[in-house]
Amino acid sequence: HQTLRANNLREKVRLQTDGGLKTGLDVVKAAILGAESFGFGTAPMIAMGCKYLRICHLNNCATGVATQNKVLRKPHFIGLPEMVERYFRFLTEEVREWMALLGVRTMDELIGAVEYLEILPGQTKRQARLDLKPLLSEQGLDEKLPRRCTEPRNVPFDKGPLAEQMLRDMLPAIKNQTGGRFAYAVRNSDRAVGARLSGEIARRHGNYGMQDAPITVRLRGSAGQSLGAWNAAGLQLHLTGDANDYVGKGMAGGEIVLRPPDDAVFVPRDTVIMGNTCLYGATGGELYAAGCAGERFAVRNSGAIAVVEGAGDHCCEYMTGGVVVVLGRAGLNFGAGMTGGFAYVLDTDRTFFDRHNHELIDIHRLTLEGTEAQLRHLHSLISRHVDKTGSTWGQKLLDDYRTYRGLFWLVKPKAADIDSLIESLRGAA
Repeated sequence: HQTLRANNLREKVRLQTDGGLKTGLDVVKAAILGAESFGFGTAPMIAMGCKYLRICHLNNCATGVATQNKVLRKPHFIGLPEMVERYFRFLTEEVREWMALLGVRTMDELIGAVEYLEILPGQTKRQARLDLKPLLSEQGLDEKLPRRCTEPRNVPFDKGPLAEQMLRDMLPAIKNQTGGRFAYAVRNSDRAVGARLSGEIARRHGNYGMQDAPITVRLRGSAGQSLGAWNAAGLQLHLTGDANDYVGKGMAGGEIVLRPPDDAVFVPRDTVIMGNTCLYGATGGELYAAGCAGERFAVRNSGAIAVVEGAGDHCCEYMTGGVVVVLGRAGLNFGAGMTGGFAYVLDTDRTFFDRHNHELIDIHRLTLEGTEAQLRHLHSLISRHVDKTGSTWGQKLLDDYRTYRGLFWLVKPKAADIDSLIESLRGAA
C-alpha cells in the first residue's frame, strides 16, 4: 500500500489480504493498513462443520469437508450455504459496529486511515524493542494521493500479437475440426502461448472434441511464462528451445514437448529447459522434456503424464493423480502432501532416500519380482519420451535398460496399493 502510493499507482491496484482473518476487528485493522479486499479460508470451513483436525491432505476428513470420498461426505458433511452466509452476516455486522465507534460511514474512508491505529508499548522487553512506526507512516506523501483502487480495470499492456496471429491462422482448422501443422518463432515476451487456441477449442468443441484431429504447432526460441496453459486435447505444442515458468499450467489434454536445439553445446539432461511450477494443477495431457524442470514440478497434478530428465525441490507436491517420470536427480522434499498418482525416479547416486518426503509416500525399488508391470510401463514411457524429444539420455537408458532399471524408485502414496497403480491410471484415462 505504501509503495504503490509512493509510486502513484495505488488507484490502479486492488489490494487483498488474507491469512487468519476471523473477526470484524481483523477486517477493520486490515483495511486501516491498506487492504480493500479480504480473503477468508478457515473460518467459513469451520462454519460448514470443519473441526480443524489438520488432516485435510489425507483425504479422510472426519467431517466430510475436505475429502472426495463419498463414503465420508454423505454421512458426515452437514454444511449448507446458509451456514457460511450467516457467518459473514455476523462478520459484517461487527465491522459496522467498529466503523460506528470510529465515526466512519464507509469502508472507503477506512482504507489506509492509519490515524485510527495506536501503537501499544509492548508487554515484554522484546516487544518493546519493536519499532512499528514505519507501518503507520505516511512517508511524507501528499494527502491527496489515492488511498484505494478507483480504476475499474487496467488495459493490458501485452497485446499478445503472436497469440492473435496463431488464432487467425488456425481458426478455420478449429472451426472445421480438420487439424493441421503450423510453425512460429517465439520470444520470452510471448506469454501463455497456446492458451487462446485452447480456449477456442474448448468453447467450440469441449476439452476433448479435437482429440482425433490434432493441431501440431512447432515453436522455436525461448517461450515466456505459461506455455500451453489450460492446454486442450488436440493441441500439440512442440518447442525447440526453452520455456519460462508455468509450462502446462492447468493442462487438460494434448501434449507439450520441449527439446534443445540440435546444435546445442550443453548436456541437455544437466540443463534446465523449463522454469518453476510447471504442470501446476494439470488434469490431463502429456508433457515430455529433454532437460530439467525447475522447482515445484507437477504441483497439484491430478492427471497429466510427464517425463523430465531432472527436477528441482518439491517435485510432485500435493499431487493427486497422473504419472511423473524423473530420469535424473530430483531435489529435496519430493512428494510432500502427495495423495494420488505415482512417480518413477532414477537414482544413480543413491541419495533419493534422503531427499523424499517421508510423511505420506512410500518408495520401492523396481525389481523383476513384484513390479514387472511397472517396469514395462516405465519402459514404454521412456520410449515415448525418446520418440517425442529425440533424447540421447533417454535412448541410453533404453539401450542399457537391464542396468538402469534397478536404479529406479517407484514413488506412491502410502495409502495406495502398488498392484493397482497402473489400473487406476487406466481408469482415470
